[in-house]
Amino acid sequence: LIAARSDKDSVDMNDFNNAIDRVIGGLEKKNKIISPEEKKIVAYHEAGHAIAGWYLEHADPLVKVSIVPRGIAALGYAQYLPKEQFLYQTDQLLDEMCM
Repeated sequence: LIAARSDKDSVDMNDFNNAIDRVIGGLEKKNKIISPEEKKIVAYHEAGHAIAGWYLEHADPLVKVSIVPRGIAALGYAQYLPKEQFLYQTDQLLDEMCM
């Protein structure tokens, strides 16, 4: 759909990535005006998630970080690749809460 809206003849990887962002994060809020200072704060916040995940032993691998406003309240998000796991040890749960 994204490729068709752009009058493209074919779908490329960028269209797939945009579709994933839309499903996971929601619609991009193009009318939401964020000051450069707010963008910087959101960037630091999301970078904190990424850095914490890097150092936590049981954190899911980071796929992408975005500071594009999406959805109702999200000013950015960090996307992770979750493991297919149903039972967790205490250390794993604590690392998940730190994220």
